Amino acid sequence: MPPSRAVLAECSSALEGLAIPDPWDVVALVEWLGQQRGRPIILIPWPTAGGVTGCWVAAAHQDYIVYERTATPLHRSVIVCHEVAHIWLGHRGHSTTALAHESALPHDYRDDEEIRAETLAELILEKAALPAPKVPADVLRVMKTLDQGVTVDSLADQRGVSARRRRRWLGPRT
Repeated sequence: MPPSRAVLAECSSALEGLAIPDPWDVVALVEWLGQQRGRPIILIPWPTAGGVTGCWVAAAHQDYIVYERTATPLHRSVIVCHEVAHIWLGHRGHSTTALAHESALPHDYRDDEEIRAETLAELILEKAALPAPKVPADVLRVMKTLDQGVTVDSLADQRGVSARRRRRWLGPRT
């Protein structure tokens, strides 16, 4: 179920305050967040079970983000961004006793907190994956030329050879 407009607006507003690394680097995001909060955040790969692939553990002077140790880099980013979202949105982290049982990570956030964390995590990943396009100047010139209604056959290389004749140089059509 998609988030409500209110949740999406809240998470979009929260996203504005985050420094999303470009190029994307989940570790750099975690380090930045730790600096902003004045509390280091340690990433811990962990064998998880019970369907929970990550959690945020709040210790006395630092935080831990635990994630499934066999996660691919992309899945690790998804898991860690979800936990970063919990932190950034001011949710409560789990206590250090949460790691006492290796068989299962805690997962007792309220549903509305989970929806907000998941929404913000998706926005973070969306922003990280879609940097502003940088179109080279020569590509812009070609796009502008084609936009003015110029046909491919009317374009010629510097020697004045038409596109039809250039095709013959490329070999037979298949």
